[in-house]
Amino acid sequence: MSEAQTTMDVSNDWSSEPWSRVKEAIHTRWSHIDEQELHTLPCNRDAVEKFLSEYTKATPEEIQSVVREFAPAPSLLEQVSHAGEQITEQVTPQLNTAVDRVRYEVDEHPGTITGLAFVGGLAIGVLATAAYFRARPQPTPYQQLIPQRWR
Repeated sequence: MSEAQTTMDVSNDWSSEPWSRVKEAIHTRWSHIDEQELHTLPCNRDAVEKFLSEYTKATPEEIQSVVREFAPAPSLLEQVSHAGEQITEQVTPQLNTAVDRVRYEVDEHPGTITGLAFVGGLAIGVLATAAYFRARPQPTPYQQLIPQRWR
């Protein structure tokens, strides 16, 4: 095993120095939490904070201050993953509501929706055709008099 892999494994273990300090801080603040319960958790700030929010009556700010004071900073990948999960949790209910509304309207007014889709498609086709012909250079009236092979 390489030295980098050994370092990674040690830093993600409850016996490592930063995580043992986190464990001590948790036991100092919430003595009713058993050490075995903590050892079942992964050494991850978010997982520990979620566990503490479920088993204590502390505010999220208090939990974060206790855990983040000693826990090592997460990697960039973990930070991006966490941000993605938070965005998904916030957007998913709104997106589901919008999709349900569209399904309701399609079920209630199929002829209207079909007509709107047809007119929308026709408009997009006309715009695309106009853009295509405007993008092609048109010969001037004098160039039209010159034979094609001389242009």
